[in-house]
Amino acid sequence: MAARAAPAPAGLRGPWLCLLVALVALDVERVNCDQAHQAPIYLPVALELLDTPEHFRVQRVGHYPPANSSLSSRSETFLLLQPWPRAQPLLRASYPPFATQQVVPPRVTEPHQRPVPWDVRAVSVEAAVTPAEPHARVLFHLKGQDWPPGPGSLPCAWLHATHPAGTAHQACRFQPSLGACVVELEFPSHWFSQGSTTRAELAYTLEPAAEGPRGCGPGGEEEPGEQALPVGSVELHSADPPQYQEVPLDDAVTLRAPDVPVRPGQLFSATLLLRHNFTASLLTLRIKVKKGLHVTAARPAQPTLWTAKLDRFKGSKHHTTLITCHRAGHTEPDSSPLELSEFLWVDFMVENGTGGGVAVTRPVTWQLEYPGQAPEAEKDKMVWEILVSERDIRALVPLAKAEELVNTAPLTGVPRRVPVRLVTVDAGGALEEVTEHVGCESANTQVLQVSEACNAVFVAGKETRGARGVRVDFWWRRLRASLRMTVWAPMLPLRIELTDSTLEQIRGWRVPGPTEGASEHEAGVPEEVEQRSRSCRLQYQRAGVRFLAPFVAHPLDGGRRLTHLLGPDWLLDVTHLVAPQARVQDPRVASLEGGHTLVGREPGVTSIEVRSPLSGSILGEQALAVTDDKVSVLELRAQPVMGISLALSRGTAHPGEVTATCWAQPALPAPKQEVALSLWLSFSDHTLAPAELYDRSDLGLTVSAEGPTAVLPAKEQGAQLGVLVSGASAEGLPLQVSLYPPEPCRRGRHRVPLASGTAWLGLPPAPTPVPALPSSPALSSLATEASIGGRRQVGGSVGVRGKFEQAEEKIRKEETEAREEEEEEEEEMVPAPQRVTDLELGMYALLGIFCLAILIFLVNGVVFVLRYQRKEPPDSSADPTSPQPHNWVWLGTDQEELSRQLDRRPPGLPKGEGGCPCENGAGGETPTSVSNPPGDPPGDAPGSSSTLARKEAGGRRKRVEFVTFAPAPPTQPPEEPVGAPAVQSILVAGEEDIRWVCEDMGLKDPEDLRNYMERIRGSS
Repeated sequence: MAARAAPAPAGLRGPWLCLLVALVALDVERVNCDQAHQAPIYLPVALELLDTPEHFRVQRVGHYPPANSSLSSRSETFLLLQPWPRAQPLLRASYPPFATQQVVPPRVTEPHQRPVPWDVRAVSVEAAVTPAEPHARVLFHLKGQDWPPGPGSLPCAWLHATHPAGTAHQACRFQPSLGACVVELEFPSHWFSQGSTTRAELAYTLEPAAEGPRGCGPGGEEEPGEQALPVGSVELHSADPPQYQEVPLDDAVTLRAPDVPVRPGQLFSATLLLRHNFTASLLTLRIKVKKGLHVTAARPAQPTLWTAKLDRFKGSKHHTTLITCHRAGHTEPDSSPLELSEFLWVDFMVENGTGGGVAVTRPVTWQLEYPGQAPEAEKDKMVWEILVSERDIRALVPLAKAEELVNTAPLTGVPRRVPVRLVTVDAGGALEEVTEHVGCESANTQVLQVSEACNAVFVAGKETRGARGVRVDFWWRRLRASLRMTVWAPMLPLRIELTDSTLEQIRGWRVPGPTEGASEHEAGVPEEVEQRSRSCRLQYQRAGVRFLAPFVAHPLDGGRRLTHLLGPDWLLDVTHLVAPQARVQDPRVASLEGGHTLVGREPGVTSIEVRSPLSGSILGEQALAVTDDKVSVLELRAQPVMGISLALSRGTAHPGEVTATCWAQPALPAPKQEVALSLWLSFSDHTLAPAELYDRSDLGLTVSAEGPTAVLPAKEQGAQLGVLVSGASAEGLPLQVSLYPPEPCRRGRHRVPLASGTAWLGLPPAPTPVPALPSSPALSSLATEASIGGRRQVGGSVGVRGKFEQAEEKIRKEETEAREEEEEEEEEMVPAPQRVTDLELGMYALLGIFCLAILIFLVNGVVFVLRYQRKEPPDSSADPTSPQPHNWVWLGTDQEELSRQLDRRPPGLPKGEGGCPCENGAGGETPTSVSNPPGDPPGDAPGSSSTLARKEAGGRRKRVEFVTFAPAPPTQPPEEPVGAPAVQSILVAGEEDIRWVCEDMGLKDPEDLRNYMERIRGSS
């Protein structure tokens, strides 16, 4: 067994090695996590954007704060979604009592990444021009918020056309009412003389307005170069394309009518086309028009084949004209009977105007009759509408304040709207807004919706997708236009980031207030109420909370590839939007203050969740724990702030991306300079927290310095700690900052600071060894000290800087004493009763059942051992006649069995005398016991007896051996294993038992048998 058990540890070496490697990797990972927790540290300066309609803070995934932030600096990135054309937005940085602000630089516009002061949308009205209409019209629209009604601040837009034959320039000034204008640029005639279709590239520039009839100076007529922003291209056709539409009146007759608006007093014509297989000789055309429009003439296209007669009938509201056509000749056979040819020209005249320049439609009803016509077609009538307007309207254009919309309605429940205006563009460049008889429709209501009045597009919170280039169609009269929008939708669930997800009890820090978790019936006792009002409660850690979400746009074709706003690794901070809907599931464990600070209350496990204000569903959830494990404040990291500087820069991922970097000024303080101290608390669990997370009343902060009256408490102006310093030398002035519990919670000798740190005003000196100075009353003095509340001020003179270091060592010694006395202080405090959750109750019950089962098993085992230990097996040597258990029977005929039985004889057995050692017994059927010879100990006797039976069969005896196993006596020698079977040897058997065995071997003479036995004893 030992040989087999030896290799066992070698077999377990592999699993133990794997376990060791896993523990080392876990330790390394924990160290890495600790280092990662220590990374987020920054200067807690408040950064805010002013005069911006909509903006968000953005951050990269897993990079908050950015890598360039430190204890003396901070960097934040903002996203401005809606531009502000009236004034540039301001970014303000403040850390009381210091503040600064700076104008945000202009937006960067593609393709040259140049900043421009205005956000302009350019829309090309014509896609192609002809020699008859050689004008290219481009509408310019200022996006963003409304601007003042005065025209003084609006710029001019210069349109530049570049063609292989030359360049052309034209300008317009933005109208204050709409913030838009139209440039009508006429192309030279020689640009159309090339005989083929050519293309002209359009671009624009913005110039300040100038005094003059048009309000735009001549500066834009120069070559724009790379400063011009592209608009698009327009095609130049050498021939005029037809502008008409064809409508079939019958299977054989088709109407061709002009597809352009007409003006009052204008004469226009409609043409009837006839198929070649038309065989009727008579055709009657009935035309009914409203007043203001009448038919002036009907002229056959082929007078030799057809004649036309015109009859007019006037009514109170309508005028009816009857045109009768007779065939005058026969047409020659044609190979194309279904081909159309011109048959009749009908001239119309517009009599009156529309009034106020409003475009109206005039319906014209056509009815056709001729012999052989199908009966069902005789009553068919076709109504053709003519658009009559005093203006030459060329296009309908929707104007939106923004082409990009961030859908935050699912998070806030507040609909988001973008106002839309519909304007018409005249041939002369005039703009007119239309509000009546307007129709609209959204191409995808799951992304974007449009109002019934067609004056806005919006999202209400029920939309499920975002998209880029979603289309909204508008129409007015016979004009149609489309608006393309980009909608970004939040990707749920929200990401809730905590600076620390496990809040622990802070060692030695208590704050005024009643004990958390006190029951209401205890509060009814007057004495306990008064005592509790003077008591202090435990202080737990606090954590900052941020709610983040990526915003995406889905493809319009239903694919799965998403487009992220700014990029896939950017998140938008929506804390200011969802803070009203955020709450802690169990407010007894923790609470959320201000929507961004998590405060621990009592030990437990809970979660922060954000619910939808529309459906009540959970938009995001994050688990957190508050434990009674104690952490210590190791040190205070202090940064003096004597002023702040700000720098802004534009990003390239989005036109509205702005990055702000703020840092503390390192200049030496002037006399009576006010200094604000930025403090970070470093805990023993490798976490950091700014002092701004904790209530100001819970912080007992003091500052001490070397020089006499060097530090005085400053007036509280919002900073955590502000002091007045008299000045510093070129080497700098060290300030010792200490953190204490609030004054009401400092008991007895427990006035040792929780932590301390050093802040250097100016540059700290190079580290040099300080020699030990002898103690002398002339050198010992007190440093000046200032507390935050102004309760304590100590003045005096100081010697060298070494005394400041001695003061630090004294404080460390006091901290050690405070930790030793902490247990005594904890006994004085009444711990808050801890609430047991249902899960904990179930776990405790299950643990109790397991313990009870184990206890029952142990008791049962002990009882069993005690019961059977008292029953010892009987000793065969004491009572040979007692029945022996476990009788083993062997049958055999080998003569060598006698040798085997003799070999089993234990050493020390006395040799027999005589030829055959048989003394007593008759037969061998009755077992006999053999006594030990004198001089042998009693333990040498065999522990079992053997009985040999003799039976003769066929002249040869068969031997039967009965072997009985019994426990050995306690005094058995160690050579014999305990519990081994003891076999009664033939040497100590009875005389009759041995005789027949000897006779069976052929040893009948006693002398021979004696010699044989002597040889056996000698060999043994």
